[in-house]
Amino acid sequence: MATVRHKHQRRLETVPTQRQGSGTAQVSAPAVESRPASFVPAPQLEPLPPETAALLLPDLAGLFVPSAEPPAAPPQTETPGPRRAARSAARPGRPTTVAVSVSVVVILAALTTGTVVRLQQEARAAELARVQERVARVVSEQRADAEFFQQSSAAVAQAGIAAAHAAQGAAALQAHAQAQTVLDANAQAGDAPRAALQEAMDTTAAMAAALGQGTSPRDLRGSVAALAAPQQAVVEAQAQWQAAEDARIAAEQAAAAEAAAAAERKARASTSKATPRSSRAAAAPATSSAGAEAPAAAQVAGIEAYGIQSIGDALNAHRANNGLPALSISGSSTLSAHATAMASEWRIWHGGNDSIVGWVQPASSSAMINAYANSSSHNAWMLKSDISRMSIGAVVRDGRLFTAIKLS
Repeated sequence: MATVRHKHQRRLETVPTQRQGSGTAQVSAPAVESRPASFVPAPQLEPLPPETAALLLPDLAGLFVPSAEPPAAPPQTETPGPRRAARSAARPGRPTTVAVSVSVVVILAALTTGTVVRLQQEARAAELARVQERVARVVSEQRADAEFFQQSSAAVAQAGIAAAHAAQGAAALQAHAQAQTVLDANAQAGDAPRAALQEAMDTTAAMAAALGQGTSPRDLRGSVAALAAPQQAVVEAQAQWQAAEDARIAAEQAAAAEAAAAAERKARASTSKATPRSSRAAAAPATSSAGAEAPAAAQVAGIEAYGIQSIGDALNAHRANNGLPALSISGSSTLSAHATAMASEWRIWHGGNDSIVGWVQPASSSAMINAYANSSSHNAWMLKSDISRMSIGAVVRDGRLFTAIKLS
């Protein structure tokens, strides 16, 4: 028989053997020192608080609630005899209690491990949520910054476009005003050239008003560029008219000079025949002087003098509108005689002592100055900056005003 040792027994000194032979051998075994089976200590577990037990294992929570009563004392039994002690030594004590204790420990370990894992997962989830929140906040801030930069860029671009539109609109209006000046200064350019320029001006004005609201800057620039051709046409037509007018005036002046010379020769011849030789020399100077001042004026009825002050006031008003100072106003008998001569022959010409001559009907001082202003050469005389006075001669015949003005 092998030696058997129990944790609560000492080593057996002798082991019973089989009997030999036919006789029965009585083997006496020494007494084994042992403890009663009831003294096998059970593992003592520290009771858990009710809330912890309920969290870990709700179904077993009642097993770990500490009892209010003190544990009962182990029962006192009699010491078993040698044979009973040997049987008790041969089997383990309380295996069920040990198994239950081990199971409880395993369950507690599993629950603790699961709880720790769950808490770690919750912690990681919470940290992940915080990280995601920070990322979302950073992304939101970056998106807001991007939107701000886009809006700022759009505002700057819009301001640049508005400034460009304003500059182009101002340039278009300036071109329109210049075309209007050309149109006003060339009244004799003819109906067709003036109508073409007016149409181009109206188109430019309409496009300037609709810039940014259906009209593009390129269209407006094209409209402004289109003003050049009709303006040039008006200026050329006015120049042609002026050249023809100057030629006509020169021809009239030549004819008038020839007629005056013929009249003077005729008058001298008549005087020579009617006056004796002795008195002819004394009368000739008076006759020549009278003929020079107002040739044939007394022969035309209906010629009346016209007030020169209103003509001078209208001319000074025209100069003031162009930023020039006023001129002094005075009458001139020579210019008045020349105006009378023009009225008597119902035409105009330069007499050599005047700067500008002309007529209007009906008689009006402002209409006379406007007629001069519509002629580039006459207007240039009136708007000279190096003159300080004007001399005027003016008469009216049948509602037509004839004027001769000297500017110096």
